Amino acid sequence: MIHWGSRCLTLLLGCSALVFAQDVSGMCQVEAPAGGTGRPLVKKLAPGCSAVERETHAVSSVAIMEALERGQAVELAGVIVRGDLIFDRLPVQTAKMKRGSPPEHQEPPNQLSGQEVQLVRGALTISDSVVLGAMRYRSAQGTLQFDGPVDFHGTTFTEGVDLSRARFQGSVDLSGVVLQKETFFIQGQFTQSLACREAKFGPHTRFHRAMFHGPVDCTGALFDGLAEFLEVTFQQQALFARVRFGSGTGFSGSRFAQQVSFHEAIFSRDTFFGFVVFEGAASFAGAQFLGKADFSDAEFKQPDDLARARFDQPALLVRTQRAVQDQPDKGMDSPIGQYALTVGLLFLAAMLLAYALKRK
Repeated sequence: MIHWGSRCLTLLLGCSALVFAQDVSGMCQVEAPAGGTGRPLVKKLAPGCSAVERETHAVSSVAIMEALERGQAVELAGVIVRGDLIFDRLPVQTAKMKRGSPPEHQEPPNQLSGQEVQLVRGALTISDSVVLGAMRYRSAQGTLQFDGPVDFHGTTFTEGVDLSRARFQGSVDLSGVVLQKETFFIQGQFTQSLACREAKFGPHTRFHRAMFHGPVDCTGALFDGLAEFLEVTFQQQALFARVRFGSGTGFSGSRFAQQVSFHEAIFSRDTFFGFVVFEGAASFAGAQFLGKADFSDAEFKQPDDLARARFDQPALLVRTQRAVQDQPDKGMDSPIGQYALTVGLLFLAAMLLAYALKRK
Protein backbone atom coordinates (compact mmCIF):
# COMPACT_ATOMS: atom_id res chain seq x y z
CA MET A 1 0.00 0.00 0.00
CA ILE A 2 2.84 2.32 0.85
CA HIS A 3 4.58 1.30 -2.38
CA TRP A 4 1.55 2.25 -4.49
CA GLY A 5 1.13 5.48 -2.52
CA SER A 6 4.70 6.54 -3.22
CA ARG A 7 4.23 5.76 -6.90
CA CYS A 8 1.08 7.87 -7.06
CA LEU A 9 2.84 10.70 -5.26
CA THR A 10 5.76 10.52 -7.70
CA LEU A 11 3.39 10.50 -10.68
CA LEU A 12 1.46 13.45 -9.26
CA LEU A 13 4.62 15.44 -8.70
CA GLY A 14 5.79 14.62 -12.22
CA CYS A 15 2.52 15.80 -13.76
CA SER A 16 2.63 18.95 -11.65
CA ALA A 17 6.17 19.64 -12.80
CA LEU A 18 5.14 19.14 -16.45
CA VAL A 19 2.16 21.48 -16.12
CA PHE A 20 4.31 24.06 -14.34
CA ALA A 21 6.92 23.83 -17.09
CA GLN A 22 4.25 24.40 -19.74
CA ASP A 23 2.88 27.39 -17.81
CA VAL A 24 6.36 28.87 -17.51
CA SER A 25 7.05 28.37 -21.22
CA GLY A 26 3.75 30.06 -22.05
CA MET A 27 4.32 33.03 -19.74
CA CYS A 28 4.87 36.51 -21.17
CA GLN A 29 8.60 37.11 -21.10
CA VAL A 30 9.52 40.72 -20.48
CA GLU A 31 12.99 42.19 -20.72
CA ALA A 32 13.07 45.40 -18.73
CA PRO A 33 16.40 45.99 -16.98
CA ALA A 34 16.56 48.67 -14.36
CA GLY A 35 17.21 52.10 -15.78
CA GLY A 36 19.49 54.74 -14.46
CA THR A 37 21.71 57.63 -15.41
CA GLY A 38 23.14 57.02 -18.87
CA ARG A 39 21.38 53.69 -19.27
CA PRO A 40 18.91 53.13 -22.10
CA LEU A 41 15.18 52.80 -21.59
CA VAL A 42 14.57 49.15 -22.45
CA LYS A 43 11.37 47.11 -22.55
CA LYS A 44 11.01 44.10 -24.82
CA LEU A 45 8.02 41.77 -24.79
CA ALA A 46 8.20 38.31 -26.33
CA PRO A 47 5.92 37.47 -29.28
CA GLY A 48 3.92 35.10 -27.07
CA CYS A 49 2.57 37.88 -24.85
CA SER A 50 -1.20 38.36 -25.00
CA ALA A 51 -2.98 41.64 -25.70
CA VAL A 52 -3.90 41.96 -22.02
CA GLU A 53 -0.29 41.45 -20.98
CA ARG A 54 0.88 44.05 -23.47
CA GLU A 55 -1.64 46.50 -22.04
CA THR A 56 -0.28 45.77 -18.57
CA HIS A 57 3.25 46.56 -19.72
CA ALA A 58 2.31 49.59 -21.87
CA VAL A 59 4.90 52.37 -22.12
CA SER A 60 3.84 56.00 -21.79
CA SER A 61 5.02 58.58 -24.28
CA VAL A 62 6.07 60.74 -21.31
CA ALA A 63 8.61 58.13 -20.22
CA ILE A 64 10.02 57.95 -23.74
CA MET A 65 10.36 61.71 -24.14
CA GLU A 66 11.97 62.05 -20.70
CA ALA A 67 14.55 59.42 -21.65
CA LEU A 68 15.30 61.16 -24.94
CA GLU A 69 15.58 64.50 -23.17
CA ARG A 70 18.25 62.98 -20.89
CA GLY A 71 20.16 61.74 -23.92
CA GLN A 72 19.32 58.09 -23.28
CA ALA A 73 18.78 55.50 -25.98
CA VAL A 74 15.32 53.92 -26.23
CA GLU A 75 14.90 50.22 -27.06
CA LEU A 76 11.28 49.05 -27.21
CA ALA A 77 10.00 45.88 -28.87
CA GLY A 78 6.55 44.31 -28.87
CA VAL A 79 5.07 47.01 -26.65
CA ILE A 80 2.11 49.37 -26.70
CA VAL A 81 3.01 53.06 -26.57
CA ARG A 82 0.30 55.34 -25.19
CA GLY A 83 0.25 59.07 -25.80
CA ASP A 84 1.68 61.50 -28.33
CA LEU A 85 5.40 61.76 -29.02
CA ILE A 86 5.89 65.51 -29.52
CA PHE A 87 9.52 66.35 -30.29
CA ASP A 88 8.93 70.10 -30.11
CA ARG A 89 9.19 69.71 -26.34
CA LEU A 90 12.85 68.71 -26.46
CA PRO A 91 15.23 71.42 -25.21
CA VAL A 92 17.10 73.52 -27.73
CA GLN A 93 20.73 72.39 -28.00
CA THR A 94 23.77 72.90 -30.19
CA ALA A 95 24.10 70.52 -33.12
CA LYS A 96 27.44 68.77 -33.55
CA MET A 97 28.86 67.04 -36.58
CA LYS A 98 28.81 63.27 -36.30
CA ARG A 99 32.24 61.69 -36.29
CA GLY A 100 33.05 59.39 -39.14
CA SER A 101 30.53 60.86 -41.58
CA PRO A 102 31.59 62.65 -44.78
CA PRO A 103 31.67 66.44 -44.42
CA GLU A 104 29.25 66.86 -47.31
CA HIS A 105 26.65 64.88 -45.32
CA GLN A 106 26.96 67.14 -42.31
CA GLU A 107 25.64 70.55 -41.47
CA PRO A 108 28.16 72.47 -39.37
CA PRO A 109 26.81 74.06 -36.19
CA ASN A 110 27.63 77.55 -37.43
CA GLN A 111 25.19 77.04 -40.32
CA LEU A 112 22.48 76.29 -37.77
CA SER A 113 23.23 79.34 -35.63
CA GLY A 114 20.15 81.37 -34.89
CA GLN A 115 17.93 78.36 -35.48
CA GLU A 116 16.19 76.09 -33.04
CA VAL A 117 17.82 72.65 -32.94
CA GLN A 118 16.31 69.85 -30.92
CA LEU A 119 18.57 66.82 -30.60
CA VAL A 120 17.81 63.15 -30.06
CA ARG A 121 21.26 61.94 -29.08
CA GLY A 122 20.58 58.27 -28.42
CA ALA A 123 19.36 55.54 -30.75
CA LEU A 124 15.57 55.29 -31.00
CA THR A 125 14.04 51.84 -31.52
CA ILE A 126 10.31 51.08 -31.36
CA SER A 127 9.94 47.81 -33.26
CA ASP A 128 7.06 45.35 -33.70
CA SER A 129 4.94 47.59 -31.49
CA VAL A 130 1.76 49.66 -31.61
CA VAL A 131 1.91 53.43 -31.10
CA LEU A 132 -1.47 54.76 -29.95
CA GLY A 133 -0.69 58.40 -30.48
CA ALA A 134 0.76 60.89 -32.92
CA MET A 135 4.46 61.44 -33.58
CA ARG A 136 5.13 65.01 -34.54
CA TYR A 137 7.67 67.79 -34.94
CA ARG A 138 6.01 70.98 -36.09
CA SER A 139 8.52 73.75 -35.55
CA ALA A 140 8.33 76.14 -38.49
CA GLN A 141 11.91 77.39 -38.00
CA GLY A 142 13.74 74.68 -36.12
CA THR A 143 15.49 71.44 -36.99
CA LEU A 144 15.04 68.08 -35.30
CA GLN A 145 18.22 66.01 -35.44
CA PHE A 146 18.54 62.29 -34.69
CA ASP A 147 22.18 61.52 -33.96
CA GLY A 148 21.70 57.76 -33.77
CA PRO A 149 19.83 55.19 -35.85
CA VAL A 150 16.03 55.17 -35.93
CA ASP A 151 14.31 51.78 -36.12
CA PHE A 152 10.52 51.46 -36.34
CA HIS A 153 10.37 48.19 -38.28
CA GLY A 154 7.14 46.22 -37.90
CA THR A 155 5.41 48.93 -35.86
CA THR A 156 1.85 50.19 -36.40
CA PHE A 157 1.18 53.92 -36.01
CA THR A 158 -2.52 54.56 -35.49
CA GLU A 159 -2.18 58.35 -35.70
CA GLY A 160 -0.25 60.73 -37.92
CA VAL A 161 3.53 60.89 -38.22
CA ASP A 162 5.04 64.27 -39.08
CA LEU A 163 8.82 64.49 -38.87
CA SER A 164 9.20 67.32 -41.35
CA ARG A 165 12.49 69.24 -41.17
CA ALA A 166 14.11 66.31 -39.38
CA ARG A 167 17.71 65.33 -40.01
CA PHE A 168 18.65 61.67 -39.58
CA GLN A 169 22.36 61.15 -38.99
CA GLY A 170 22.02 57.37 -38.75
CA SER A 171 20.12 54.75 -40.70
CA VAL A 172 16.31 54.76 -40.73
CA ASP A 173 14.34 51.49 -40.83
CA LEU A 174 10.63 51.64 -41.68
CA SER A 175 10.44 48.10 -43.03
CA GLY A 176 7.05 46.52 -42.48
CA VAL A 177 5.58 49.54 -40.70
CA VAL A 178 1.86 50.29 -40.96
CA LEU A 179 1.07 54.00 -41.07
CA GLN A 180 -2.69 54.37 -40.80
CA LYS A 181 -2.81 58.16 -41.09
CA GLU A 182 -0.79 60.81 -42.90
CA THR A 183 3.02 60.57 -43.00
CA PHE A 184 5.14 63.67 -43.63
CA PHE A 185 8.92 63.91 -44.04
CA ILE A 186 8.91 67.30 -45.77
CA GLN A 187 12.47 68.63 -46.23
CA GLY A 188 13.80 65.58 -44.40
CA GLN A 189 17.55 64.95 -44.52
CA PHE A 190 18.56 61.28 -44.60
CA THR A 191 22.32 61.00 -44.19
CA GLN A 192 22.46 57.20 -44.21
CA SER A 193 20.17 54.52 -45.65
CA LEU A 194 16.37 54.42 -45.59
CA ALA A 195 14.66 51.02 -45.59
CA CYS A 196 10.90 50.90 -46.12
CA ARG A 197 10.50 47.41 -47.58
CA GLU A 198 6.93 46.06 -47.40
CA ALA A 199 5.82 49.21 -45.56
CA LYS A 200 2.18 50.31 -45.78
CA PHE A 201 1.68 54.05 -46.03
CA GLY A 202 -1.72 55.61 -45.38
CA PRO A 203 -3.94 58.21 -47.06
CA HIS A 204 -1.24 60.85 -47.65
CA THR A 205 2.55 60.54 -47.79
CA ARG A 206 4.84 63.53 -48.40
CA PHE A 207 8.61 63.55 -48.91
CA HIS A 208 8.54 66.96 -50.59
CA ARG A 209 12.09 68.38 -51.04
CA ALA A 210 13.66 65.56 -49.01
CA MET A 211 17.34 64.70 -49.48
CA PHE A 212 18.56 61.10 -49.46
CA HIS A 213 22.34 60.86 -49.21
CA GLY A 214 22.29 57.08 -48.73
CA PRO A 215 20.49 54.27 -50.55
CA VAL A 216 16.70 53.94 -50.44
CA ASP A 217 14.98 50.54 -50.50
CA CYS A 218 11.16 50.59 -50.57
CA THR A 219 10.79 47.27 -52.39
CA GLY A 220 7.26 45.89 -52.10
CA ALA A 221 5.87 48.90 -50.23
CA LEU A 222 2.27 50.10 -50.54
CA PHE A 223 1.43 53.80 -50.85
CA ASP A 224 -2.32 53.53 -50.41
CA GLY A 225 -3.06 57.24 -50.78
CA LEU A 226 -1.52 60.27 -52.40
CA ALA A 227 2.28 59.91 -52.63
CA GLU A 228 4.40 63.04 -53.10
CA PHE A 229 8.12 62.78 -53.88
CA LEU A 230 8.35 66.27 -55.38
CA GLU A 231 11.77 67.91 -55.81
CA VAL A 232 13.48 65.04 -53.99
CA THR A 233 17.18 64.27 -54.43
CA PHE A 234 18.34 60.64 -54.42
CA GLN A 235 22.14 60.56 -54.23
CA GLN A 236 22.44 56.76 -54.16
CA GLN A 237 20.50 53.78 -55.48
CA ALA A 238 16.71 53.99 -55.10
CA LEU A 239 14.59 50.83 -55.23
CA PHE A 240 10.83 51.05 -55.75
CA ALA A 241 10.47 47.59 -57.28
CA ARG A 242 7.04 45.95 -56.89
CA VAL A 243 5.71 49.06 -55.13
CA ARG A 244 2.00 49.73 -55.50
CA PHE A 245 0.93 53.36 -55.70
CA GLY A 246 -2.79 53.34 -54.96
CA SER A 247 -3.56 56.97 -55.73
CA GLY A 248 -2.00 59.96 -57.45
CA THR A 249 1.80 59.85 -57.48
CA GLY A 250 4.27 62.65 -58.10
CA PHE A 251 8.04 62.60 -58.59
CA SER A 252 8.12 65.88 -60.51
CA GLY A 253 11.32 67.89 -60.21
CA SER A 254 13.24 65.07 -58.53
CA ARG A 255 16.75 63.92 -59.34
CA PHE A 256 18.08 60.36 -59.33
CA ALA A 257 21.88 60.50 -59.30
CA GLN A 258 22.31 56.72 -59.41
CA GLN A 259 20.28 53.70 -60.46
CA VAL A 260 16.53 53.74 -59.83
CA SER A 261 14.22 50.77 -60.22
CA PHE A 262 10.45 50.78 -60.64
CA HIS A 263 10.54 47.16 -61.81
CA GLU A 264 7.01 45.67 -61.74
CA ALA A 265 5.65 48.69 -59.86
CA ILE A 266 1.94 49.45 -60.22
CA PHE A 267 0.77 53.06 -60.63
CA SER A 268 -3.00 52.90 -60.11
CA ARG A 269 -3.80 56.57 -60.84
CA ASP A 270 -2.20 59.52 -62.61
CA THR A 271 1.58 59.64 -62.26
CA PHE A 272 3.89 62.58 -62.86
CA PHE A 273 7.61 62.44 -63.65
CA GLY A 274 7.79 65.94 -65.11
CA PHE A 275 11.23 67.61 -65.05
CA VAL A 276 12.78 64.53 -63.41
CA VAL A 277 16.47 63.94 -64.13
CA PHE A 278 17.56 60.29 -64.38
CA GLU A 279 21.34 60.40 -64.28
CA GLY A 280 21.78 56.66 -63.73
CA ALA A 281 20.03 53.67 -65.21
CA ALA A 282 16.24 53.84 -64.82
CA SER A 283 14.30 50.57 -64.93
CA PHE A 284 10.56 50.46 -65.63
CA ALA A 285 10.46 46.90 -66.93
CA GLY A 286 7.17 45.23 -66.03
CA ALA A 287 5.72 48.41 -64.51
CA GLN A 288 2.01 49.11 -65.05
CA PHE A 289 0.62 52.61 -65.51
CA LEU A 290 -3.15 52.35 -65.12
CA GLY A 291 -3.72 56.11 -65.33
CA LYS A 292 -2.03 58.99 -67.08
CA ALA A 293 1.79 58.82 -67.12
CA ASP A 294 3.43 62.20 -67.68
CA PHE A 295 7.18 62.27 -68.41
CA SER A 296 7.11 65.76 -69.92
CA ASP A 297 10.44 67.63 -69.74
CA ALA A 298 12.10 64.66 -68.04
CA GLU A 299 15.70 63.81 -68.94
CA PHE A 300 17.11 60.29 -69.27
CA LYS A 301 20.90 60.47 -69.41
CA GLN A 302 21.13 56.74 -70.02
CA PRO A 303 18.98 54.57 -72.30
CA ASP A 304 15.59 53.87 -70.73
CA ASP A 305 13.36 50.80 -70.97
CA LEU A 306 9.95 52.50 -71.01
CA ALA A 307 9.05 50.24 -73.91
CA ARG A 308 9.02 47.32 -71.48
CA ALA A 309 6.37 48.97 -69.27
CA ARG A 310 2.61 48.74 -69.81
CA PHE A 311 0.68 51.97 -70.37
CA ASP A 312 -3.12 51.94 -70.41
CA GLN A 313 -2.85 55.42 -71.93
CA PRO A 314 -0.01 56.60 -74.19
CA ALA A 315 2.77 58.09 -72.09
CA LEU A 316 3.20 61.87 -72.36
CA LEU A 317 6.75 62.51 -73.58
CA VAL A 318 6.56 66.21 -74.43
CA ARG A 319 10.10 67.66 -74.62
CA THR A 320 11.40 64.52 -72.92
CA GLN A 321 15.12 64.03 -73.48
CA ARG A 322 16.00 60.38 -74.00
CA ALA A 323 19.46 58.91 -74.52
CA VAL A 324 20.10 57.31 -77.90
CA GLN A 325 19.64 53.57 -77.72
CA ASP A 326 22.52 51.45 -78.93
CA GLN A 327 21.37 49.81 -82.14
CA PRO A 328 21.80 46.04 -81.90
CA ASP A 329 23.35 44.07 -84.75
CA LYS A 330 20.49 43.17 -87.06
CA GLY A 331 22.43 40.49 -88.90
CA MET A 332 21.11 39.93 -92.43
CA ASP A 333 18.60 42.77 -92.01
CA SER A 334 21.38 45.36 -91.76
CA PRO A 335 22.84 47.04 -94.90
CA ILE A 336 26.11 45.16 -94.46
CA GLY A 337 24.21 41.90 -94.14
CA GLN A 338 22.21 42.62 -97.30
CA TYR A 339 25.40 43.44 -99.21
CA ALA A 340 27.10 40.25 -98.03
CA LEU A 341 24.06 38.22 -99.05
CA THR A 342 24.02 39.78 -102.53
CA VAL A 343 27.72 39.12 -103.06
CA GLY A 344 27.31 35.55 -101.87
CA LEU A 345 24.42 34.90 -104.26
CA LEU A 346 26.32 36.41 -107.20
CA PHE A 347 29.35 34.28 -106.39
CA LEU A 348 27.20 31.16 -106.19
CA ALA A 349 25.56 32.00 -109.53
CA ALA A 350 28.98 32.48 -111.14
CA MET A 351 30.16 29.11 -109.82
CA LEU A 352 27.06 27.38 -111.19
CA LEU A 353 27.52 29.05 -114.58
CA ALA A 354 31.17 28.00 -114.74
CA TYR A 355 30.26 24.45 -113.84
CA ALA A 356 27.58 24.34 -116.55
CA LEU A 357 30.00 25.64 -119.22
CA LYS A 358 32.60 23.08 -118.18
CA ARG A 359 30.09 20.23 -118.65
CA LYS A 360 29.54 21.33 -122.25
